Amino acid sequence: MRAPAPGPRRTVFWHQKGGTGKTTLAIAYAVRLAMDGHRVLLIDTDPQGTATAWGERFAARWGLVVRGACGAAIWRNLADRMPGFDHLVLDCPPTITTATMDTLIGADRLIIPVRPAMPDLWALEDVAQILADLRAGAAAPRTRVVFNQHRGEDLRPLIGAVVGLGLEVLPAPIAAAPAWSALFSGGVPPVGLAALLDAAD
Repeated sequence: MRAPAPGPRRTVFWHQKGGTGKTTLAIAYAVRLAMDGHRVLLIDTDPQGTATAWGERFAARWGLVVRGACGAAIWRNLADRMPGFDHLVLDCPPTITTATMDTLIGADRLIIPVRPAMPDLWALEDVAQILADLRAGAAAPRTRVVFNQHRGEDLRPLIGAVVGLGLEVLPAPIAAAPAWSALFSGGVPPVGLAALLDAAD
């Protein structure tokens, strides 16, 4: 595993499966970092543009900068041209493309949200193989899987399945809560992101 690149910490939220909460967690993570006094650039590479739309409405409230970007060489084309940030947080679409690989190679941290459901874990199989290939070339970011939208399910067999793929699981799941919808009305993210913030260190 390579050492983090100099400059701002680059954290990517990605899973090849949709609906796992990548965008919501990327926004919440960026807001919490900003609330702690960090200078944060949130980069939206998803064609749906949800993070960009959120940013147009609420980024200034939290002192964040949000930019949309697409295509290969994201870090060179956008992030490296915007100095002065402590953290670059990137929301990826649920795809496996050349741009995705380029983004992962340039990242320091990869957060993979999964719901406590087998289809989300099945989709991890290809992700784990991609990361193994990147590790073979010393290009893989430090990767953590986080269970999202947790409603009290027994996670032990699911965690075992993730570990069996050679992936590390964050110690605390992200609980499902009605308060998450308030994030898209400019509200404060719910508590429970401590494990994600620890992963930023």
